[in-house]
Amino acid sequence: MLEAVNKRQEEEQNKENEGFIIDNDRKATWALRKIKHMKEKQKENEELAESQIEEIQKEIDEIREWLDKENDKIQDNIDFLKNKLKSYAFDLKEGNPDLKTHNLPFGSLKFRKQRPKWKYDEDRLKEFVESNLKEVLKIKKRVSKRKLKKKAEVVDNKAVIKDTGEIIEGVKVVDRPEKFKVEIDD
Repeated sequence: MLEAVNKRQEEEQNKENEGFIIDNDRKATWALRKIKHMKEKQKENEELAESQIEEIQKEIDEIREWLDKENDKIQDNIDFLKNKLKSYAFDLKEGNPDLKTHNLPFGSLKFRKQRPKWKYDEDRLKEFVESNLKEVLKIKKRVSKRKLKKKAEVVDNKAVIKDTGEIIEGVKVVDRPEKFKVEIDD
């Protein structure tokens, strides 16, 4: 219904505008004065809007600051409880070294093995790969670590070429402890 009223008002305005003609200096002066007043009104509207936006932005900033502060407190509590759960889970794991998941009504405590992390000395590794494993080199002369891992295996924390047993220079393999994670059921 409101849409119909707006459409009718728009049609009436269009009819009035069609009948309006500027055909002398007096009407032209009047139109220029109207435009001047309308432009001034636009500027006033913009200034009012900007002042309101500034005030509202201050409130938004205050709310965001409050949110961050409150959520930081909550996150500190979450971190505290996760550390306590981690200690409890490690106590359970001492009694059952094969423990992977301990399910509880509101979530679970999980242990997952992580792949060893490979630390690369890029310069030494490039030299080695250029003379021994060219197929794992990328065009930019960076080692394709994914391809390198396929060609290598870990022996005594060292990366070695599977086919030859040759130690790959520029790589140090570091074992990492199991990753611990707390999952909350939704």
